[in-house]
Amino acid sequence: MNDFWKAAVAEHHHRLVLSLLATGLRLDEARDVAQEAWLRVMEAAAAGRLDRIELPGLVLRQASFIVTDRLRARRLRDHAPMGAAEDIEASDSSEHATSASKLLDLLDAGLANATPRERLVLRSTLERPDERHDSLAADAGLSVQRFRQVLCSVRAKLRRVLEGT
Repeated sequence: MNDFWKAAVAEHHHRLVLSLLATGLRLDEARDVAQEAWLRVMEAAAAGRLDRIELPGLVLRQASFIVTDRLRARRLRDHAPMGAAEDIEASDSSEHATSASKLLDLLDAGLANATPRERLVLRSTLERPDERHDSLAADAGLSVQRFRQVLCSVRAKLRRVLEGT
């Protein structure tokens, strides 16, 4: 660690830990997050990914990202504990197949009432879900606004069909 970072940590570390304690973290968690935040900022600076270094703001923001990530991970773990899937009884596969078949029939009926353009727009979004709407709209020969209007329209038709069950 060079002299700049030693001085920065000495000057701002206490404030960082206090701000993390104010968010409700325990002292050990706050110290751990602070250390990780400093490490990430130092690594980003060493890799040349930072245009400017404004302390303590930069390290405070990095720490808030770390806290957010940890809370999200904790919620995911708490939401679905290990082994919970094993406790769920398997449903009758023929019952599942029947309900899936009914659902597909309903969707087919809903798409039968859709215009060719609506089917084209829906198919393009389903086939390429990660593609941006402007790219999909250009491929369909539509403006982005019209593409989204058509997509909303066909989704609304399908929702109405599904809600009718």
